[in-house]
Amino acid sequence: MSWLISVIILAVIQGLTEFFPVSSSGHLVLAESFLSLNEELSRSGSILFELAVHVGTLGAVIIFYRDKIGRIVSNTLSWASGGFRVREKQKPELQYLLLLVVGSVPAAIVGLFFRDRISSLFDSPMAASAFLVLTGIFILFGRERGGGISLSWRAALLIGAAQAVAILPGCSRSGWTITAALLMGIGFERAAEYSFLLSIPPIIFGFLLELGDFQGGISTQTSVILITGAVVSFISGYIALKLLLGILSRGSFHRFAYYLLPAGSVAFIYFYLT
Repeated sequence: MSWLISVIILAVIQGLTEFFPVSSSGHLVLAESFLSLNEELSRSGSILFELAVHVGTLGAVIIFYRDKIGRIVSNTLSWASGGFRVREKQKPELQYLLLLVVGSVPAAIVGLFFRDRISSLFDSPMAASAFLVLTGIFILFGRERGGGISLSWRAALLIGAAQAVAILPGCSRSGWTITAALLMGIGFERAAEYSFLLSIPPIIFGFLLELGDFQGGISTQTSVILITGAVVSFISGYIALKLLLGILSRGSFHRFAYYLLPAGSVAFIYFYLT
């Protein structure tokens, strides 16, 4: 299989599954194992590939929620330039920013202290399969839940804890965070917005962390891999994000479990027997 086709396949998988609650990391692990893409990509020198496709989906989040992000940034800059005095009109966005900071703490702690242990799981398709099943079970708990409750510090911390769990391959970040929000009575639009904005800090932090560990130069072919992966995942991710919000509005979020449970079970049995 051509390395470029390998890149496109994995980038499409990343873009679609980053926002659908089916775990992009789990599907990338399984796809690489099923299609034997690990060797293909390693020959191309794509050490940063997974981070590149995450940056592509990060771009989709930024574009989709650009108005909200713009308000947060502008109010934060205004607050800082005004001597850190909070004006009444700045409070909603500054409070939202603090909620994002609080929600980012659990994943940051887990990532810093358990990074090496978690990284080893990404080489295990059986582990990814098992976590897909676990994600499906958890999503079922959010069925017919949700409402009009506002975000609180407690809710932000619990959603952040769900995001920390989703560092594991096969544990969908959107599945765990949105379901956690729905279980606390937070409406689907607010749950989705907070979930996807909460993904920005760990993606940026993870990219910088891995970039610091990257040894050697980047060849022309590696550059093509990274750019292609980022662009394809951005396009497929943006489409998936729009589709997911429509699914959430119809109360059909839990139906993704009907895919995760059999898919994870079949994959687990397959890799157990092979």
